Amino acid sequence: MHLRFLSALVFMFFLFVGCTEQRPQNSQQTKKDSTEDNTFFPVTQFILGELAQIDSLPVTPLKIISIDGKEDSIWMKKEDIRTFAQPFLQPKIDTSNLKDLFAQKSFLDQTINAFTFSYDPVSKLPDTMQLRRWDVYVDPQKSKVKRIYIVKEINEKQNAAIKQTIQLTWMAAHWCKITTIIEQGNNQPKIKEEKMIWGFNEP
Repeated sequence: MHLRFLSALVFMFFLFVGCTEQRPQNSQQTKKDSTEDNTFFPVTQFILGELAQIDSLPVTPLKIISIDGKEDSIWMKKEDIRTFAQPFLQPKIDTSNLKDLFAQKSFLDQTINAFTFSYDPVSKLPDTMQLRRWDVYVDPQKSKVKRIYIVKEINEKQNAAIKQTIQLTWMAAHWCKITTIIEQGNNQPKIKEEKMIWGFNEP
């Protein structure tokens, strides 16, 4: 029932906003139209639905960890699956929470065969807001979400010279990956990737 509801939600969202960017673009007008008229895709609800689906599958997700080019892998426990995605479940990404802070733009990207819905800040974000931007990729033939990409920035209060960026790539029904990038001064960025795979039949 939950998956059926999400599928209907995706279809309604796709119909409602799929053609919003076919108008001639004026940068200021586009932002106004996006924040006042458009409905944001409920990203958090979608991820929670995927987590519920993973929990119901008779498979054990595989977690692959890559640090400085060195890889390791472990089989995940059920109780660790939601914890893995937790950093990207807050703030809740939907229209009611973020419409005043972010603007939606959409276009058909023929190179990847997907409608892309991009969400960027309307103006300077509050200091407490770690979320920086996100994208939703929808299959134009099936009207289903193919991929979600989210970027957050963690500010170090103790050391302002350290910049930490975390990126989530969620490939619907197959895998998700969290990339953590730590930058400090002119030093080489430190990159850590953690990939959780549950759809082992991915083409």
